[in-house]
Amino acid sequence: MPIGLKFQREHRQLGYHIKYLYYFFARRDVLQKRISYGGMNPNDIIYLIKPDFQNGVEGLLSLLYKQIQEYCKGGILGMIGGIAAGIVVFNAEKERLKKNISRLKKQVKDIYIFDNSDVSDGDYDGVTYLSENKNCGIAYALNRIMEQAKADGYKWLITMDQDSLIPDGMVHGFEESIRTHENIGIVCPQVIDRRRTYLQAEDNEAEEYVNFCITSASCTSIEAWENCGKFDEWMFIDLVDNDFCKRITLSGYKILKLNKWILDQEFGKITPKSERKQKFWVDVSKILHNQNFAKFSYKKSVSPLRVYYTNRNIIYVNKKLNKYGSIGYENYNCKGYLGFIVSFMIPSILRAQDKKSVLKATIQGVCDGKRSKPGEWSAEI
Repeated sequence: MPIGLKFQREHRQLGYHIKYLYYFFARRDVLQKRISYGGMNPNDIIYLIKPDFQNGVEGLLSLLYKQIQEYCKGGILGMIGGIAAGIVVFNAEKERLKKNISRLKKQVKDIYIFDNSDVSDGDYDGVTYLSENKNCGIAYALNRIMEQAKADGYKWLITMDQDSLIPDGMVHGFEESIRTHENIGIVCPQVIDRRRTYLQAEDNEAEEYVNFCITSASCTSIEAWENCGKFDEWMFIDLVDNDFCKRITLSGYKILKLNKWILDQEFGKITPKSERKQKFWVDVSKILHNQNFAKFSYKKSVSPLRVYYTNRNIIYVNKKLNKYGSIGYENYNCKGYLGFIVSFMIPSILRAQDKKSVLKATIQGVCDGKRSKPGEWSAEI
């Protein structure tokens, strides 16, 4: 006896409903719409299987039963639509990137790379390689990766930097949390730069909802990405994640941070000063309750290009989302534009080796930010 027919006979009511649900959603072409004149449901619309297909019911039920079994075997991945990974690269150190890819392959099936380098190099096995042979910006690259993942049937994507190494088991941990929480737009780990001695990881495994996370090692719902308006490609780089996270939460989604998972992420090119100087500036920051002073414990290479985009985009994004409160200042441990000037603008100029270029980039960024005309964005929850 076919297993589907056996199941239907042992569980008559459930088997009956499964059979008609299957026909109703998957094979509407074999149903006949009729009006019932019976005593139990007079004048109700009912659906009957066409006579020509009656003989195949047992076989179809067997097939359906097997499909249900396979679906259940898929576990969480089947329920959430699977997780892929995407990496945006720019003049990447090849061996480091291959190590990143190798570690990702142990946890996800498909990996997408968008190369923002001027000269493309697709010499990476087992990945989908995308490139336009120019630097299109982080936001543009992330959108193209998201589109490709969606086209391949994925519903979630972990975005990685080229030099970030994902902790073992993290993807499975994300899957569990996605399955057990509602309205999740992003799941993210703790992120810490261990070179900066004043930063300490939270020593607990708590879960918490947050308002912001960086894109690196974050797992984003492709549905949420679409509904909130995707990444803003005009921004190019810097504060792209602040803008995106703000729109994610305003669109009714939550950002879930899992402190159990810790990503060691290098932010910028820095060189720690002597232990004595590090301790001095960290102590000053604690006394004054201002972490900005701890940044003097290391030397930083200041890029005029990044200074330009930061100064431009902090103005742009606060124009764009001004009716929803300030945004982006939390990156610089301040609450408004005056604090931004003190904590980022002035130190960038003072710490730069080429102060003239950085000053010029700062002025140009401020002017372009003030001239920018972002389209008005409204939350639709």
